[in-house]
Amino acid sequence: MCVKVKAKPHALVIGGSSGLGLAIGQALAKKYQVIVTGRTDPKKSRVRFRSLPLTPLSELASRLDAFCGGLPQVDLLVYAAGFYQEGLIDELKDEDVLDMFSVGSVAPALLVQRIVRKQGVLNGFIAVSSTSQWVPRKREPVYTATKAALAQLSHSLAEDERIKKVMVVAPAGMNTPFWKDPKDTATMLDPQWVAKNILVAYCGEYGYRFARILREPPRVEVVVTE
Repeated sequence: MCVKVKAKPHALVIGGSSGLGLAIGQALAKKYQVIVTGRTDPKKSRVRFRSLPLTPLSELASRLDAFCGGLPQVDLLVYAAGFYQEGLIDELKDEDVLDMFSVGSVAPALLVQRIVRKQGVLNGFIAVSSTSQWVPRKREPVYTATKAALAQLSHSLAEDERIKKVMVVAPAGMNTPFWKDPKDTATMLDPQWVAKNILVAYCGEYGYRFARILREPPRVEVVVTE
């Protein structure tokens, strides 16, 4: 007698080639077939890599069309991509402003749009925002704006009955390659610890959840569950 083994569902982690995104992807590999995206293959056996640059903005729509056309059915989408440039508003280059919005808010909107059009439903969506979504910062005006936009986009998507479960998680600074310039990372969060706690917070029956992951001391605060 032949016994058919049920295949694992697919999870797609955008921005999953390094840092927190990769840590989430590897943790999800216990229950999902995981696809991670980014610019560079992390060469990890537990996840499958697909290249997906999210800049420049002018090429984003066509890239997402090609990318989504080759996707399997996605059960869980994790959006963990980020782009950061620091500076006063008049110090930022135009391309830096456009790149931050492309990665931080336009890309997740277009991606969810294409997945729902293709599948008709999305069972789970985790959006990784930041504490920057509610903290104004003089030298991060566009970065904070994109994080707030991602959070509000995701909360609004939770109102769409075709998107069954949405969680926005806002971690404080983490010790990852995200920081291009030398930083004091001694008090920053461990991305492996953050990834574990994100997946713990994701569990349960709800339509929308918002959780903060803070440091000094490291802790998780579930703020809203609807």
